[in-house]
Amino acid sequence: MKSRLSRPLLAVVVSGAFLAGGGLFAAPALAAPPPPTTTATPTSEPTTEPPTTAPTTEPPTTEPTTTAPTTEPPTTTTEPTTPAPTTTAPEDPTDPGTTPPTTTPPTTTTPPPPADKTAPQGTFAPNRWSIFPGQSVTLTLSGIKDNVSTPTQIKRVVTWGDGSSSTVSPASTTIAHVYKSSGKKPITLTLTDAAGNKKVVKSSGPTVVPQSVKWKLSRTSVFHGQKFVWELLSVPAGATKITVAWGDGRATVISKPKKQKITRYYYSDPAGYIVPKGTKTLKATVYNKYGAATPQVVGKVTLKPDTARPSVTITPPAKANKASSWKAVKGTVRDTGSGVKELIVIAFVGKDNGSVACYAPSKKNWITVTPSSNLSVCFNAAKPVSGKYSVAFKKTPPKGQLSIGVIAMDWAGNLNADSNGNYDRRIS
Repeated sequence: MKSRLSRPLLAVVVSGAFLAGGGLFAAPALAAPPPPTTTATPTSEPTTEPPTTAPTTEPPTTEPTTTAPTTEPPTTTTEPTTPAPTTTAPEDPTDPGTTPPTTTPPTTTTPPPPADKTAPQGTFAPNRWSIFPGQSVTLTLSGIKDNVSTPTQIKRVVTWGDGSSSTVSPASTTIAHVYKSSGKKPITLTLTDAAGNKKVVKSSGPTVVPQSVKWKLSRTSVFHGQKFVWELLSVPAGATKITVAWGDGRATVISKPKKQKITRYYYSDPAGYIVPKGTKTLKATVYNKYGAATPQVVGKVTLKPDTARPSVTITPPAKANKASSWKAVKGTVRDTGSGVKELIVIAFVGKDNGSVACYAPSKKNWITVTPSSNLSVCFNAAKPVSGKYSVAFKKTPPKGQLSIGVIAMDWAGNLNADSNGNYDRRIS
């Protein structure tokens, strides 16, 4: 749990194809008349029989003969199968009617166009030639065209000189890229048309200048409240500002970069919580006219754990039972860890009439307090010097039961134990 300071963030219808064919069998009237050569065989006998036989003696015989042709229509009805060859007759190669469609397609065939062997054209220009790592360069593409392919058919690929590449949309004329490392960055634009012809446009590209900050640390391991010095030894050319982040949510802005020393310590974060123990990574960000570069690590400081409580003593005056002797509260304080940051002395007197008074430094006098009073008015802050502290009373305390409480807190937020910060004495 974080310690907070008490004081000071995803049909085809086959058609079918519907195959019509059975209709011909059901409609004899639509069948073609039988050829003369086909009907000669069944009708030759009736034709020759009437001259050799008297027509009057053979009427009954002739009647059946006449009926015979009547019964033969079924044979005639089945012969419409011969129209099938009749319908395929137009497909006969000798038929002049079919020859023209066969010879027409070759006559109208368009010869293929000549092969495209011309590469597309185009160029580009970067907007910056000298930058820091972490800054970007924008290319502007222009004059991209081809003798055959349309602009949308021309592929545009940029290689940035740092191992990466980008494809530019035909709808865009600009593209930006961030460089993370220093050095010379030659840029190449490759244009490819629909036929595969390529045009390669080259540029020396920008130079990414190292933005390294040279630095030095006086300490790499500290307690809360223990000071260390970070020193800026050199400033990159073109730097307009440098910010140093200390790893505790705070940062220092160097608006005019130059060689200098910055003294720091760890205590609380911007939200008022004690900074947790562990290694803090310091990072410097250099700015130039194009903006911020990539942050650079400029040191690591380990914030050591501190579990030791401060220890407080109260030294009473020679005549501790006399109110007039209590002109101040004095004593000693020590801490084996990060050291004492704050010390507060609270002095109360319980009077014989049942009221309670405390010494209020803002009033420089003893004032009456109740359970509903804001006791912060009774806080007397003291700054230890060489392990000793002292809080003076501008007025003699009233008679009664004197109770003194001393609270000491170290830089890690540890408080002294109650057993060594309290004192009680009847004074008169």
